[in-house]
Amino acid sequence: MKTSLTGCRKGSLRMLAVLLLSASCLMMWSAAAMAFSDAEAQQALTAAVEYATVEYWLEGELHQGVAYLYGGQDTVSDYLAKLEQGAEPGAQAGIDASGLVINAYRAVYPELELVSMAGSRELRVRDASSETLYLWNIRSLTIDELKPGDLVFFGTEGRGINGVALYAGRRGDLIQIVTASQGRGKVALTTVRIGGDYWNNSFAGAGRLIKR
Repeated sequence: MKTSLTGCRKGSLRMLAVLLLSASCLMMWSAAAMAFSDAEAQQALTAAVEYATVEYWLEGELHQGVAYLYGGQDTVSDYLAKLEQGAEPGAQAGIDASGLVINAYRAVYPELELVSMAGSRELRVRDASSETLYLWNIRSLTIDELKPGDLVFFGTEGRGINGVALYAGRRGDLIQIVTASQGRGKVALTTVRIGGDYWNNSFAGAGRLIKR
């Protein structure tokens, strides 16, 4: 009987250790997946607005807003430095929609890492597409839950998620966003009408970026 009780006691201790380890891992995972705070999201929005409002002279003309460049990741200071060295905006210097989001949040939290998936394997990366941000790097929110600095995603049928913007505010059915717009060729503050044609055809979801 003593041997049996000892075996049961050891088994219980092993089970307790497993449960404690599992709980510890779960808490670590939850902490790692914590979303940015409201204050941090607001700071990221402020950083993004600088990309839309920066002014600079080029060939005798005053320009406003960092140029759109697919795959571009320039900070405002890097962009201006490249222009001084003769780079062509939108071809050799600029930023795209996901790059704007990442740079804006990295201005708040320089250590920011993002998650991407290679099959079933999770990867930690420094850069990500709009779709990767949407699939693996946000806590989903409804439109009514959005706070300044949260993310709004757009896409088209057959192409998936192909755009992201930072939410700046709302008045009625008008939502103000900051995005690197391919159509406008630069980072801009713009408005989108909920229920309008663009919204109905392109809105894909919204969320708060996860802090890793």
